[in-house]
Parts: sequence; structure tokens; C-alpha cells
Amino acid sequence: MGLPKTVRFDDELEGQVEQYLEANGIRFAQLVNLAVKKFISEPQSIELAPVDTKEFVATAKKAFTRHKNAMDKLK
Repeated sequence: MGLPKTVRFDDELEGQVEQYLEANGIRFAQLVNLAVKKFISEPQSIELAPVDTKEFVATAKKAFTRHKNAMDKLK
């Protein structure tokens, strides 16, 4: 048995979890264990999406302007 952990849900999700526990007659710890086990056993992938060049350049310019002091210190 591992050490107790704290889980904090969004308000909306908390209500759904409570309803699920009542409807299915399982304990909270059992639900969390099942959910985590299922989540980590499935392959997780990050999908990369191409970035619009104009949007990237505009964002980069804004970042360089906003963080000019830090950039100057790196020189």
C-alpha cells in the first residue's frame, strides 16, 4: 500500500466523480487506481501541427521585445 496522495478536481468534474461513485458502488481510491492504470497503459502521443510563418515571426518579435533585457544579458 502506497502513501496517501491528494487529488484536486475541477468543480464540474468533482460532481461527475461523486455521481459515478454512487452509481457504481466503488470507492474513490479504486476509481483513481483504475483511471491512472488505464491512462498510463495506453500510448500517449503528441501531435505536431505546422505553424504559420507570419504568426511565428510576429510572436517571436513580440517575445524579443518583451524580454530584451534578458536577451542582452545572454550576449
